[in-house]
Amino acid sequence: MEEVIRAFVTARCAGRLGNEALTRETPLFSTGLMDSFGVLELIAFLEQEFDIEIDPLRHEIDEFDTIVRIEGLVRASRGHQAT
Repeated sequence: MEEVIRAFVTARCAGRLGNEALTRETPLFSTGLMDSFGVLELIAFLEQEFDIEIDPLRHEIDEFDTIVRIEGLVRASRGHQAT
């Protein structure tokens, strides 16, 4: 899961990353790597890739700020759909 998310974020932020490596803990929004339009694209990607539904109104932007947090959100969304 991490590799898939990292590949999407890296492609989306390629122009802003420069020579920096994207780590599991790299802040995406507080550093300006991703903006509000980017989070909408990220949500659409996650929903399609992992067959989940994410209501942006029920989540805070910090839940999308690192790959680790995004993974947690995907796992939680999968768990909610199983019940």
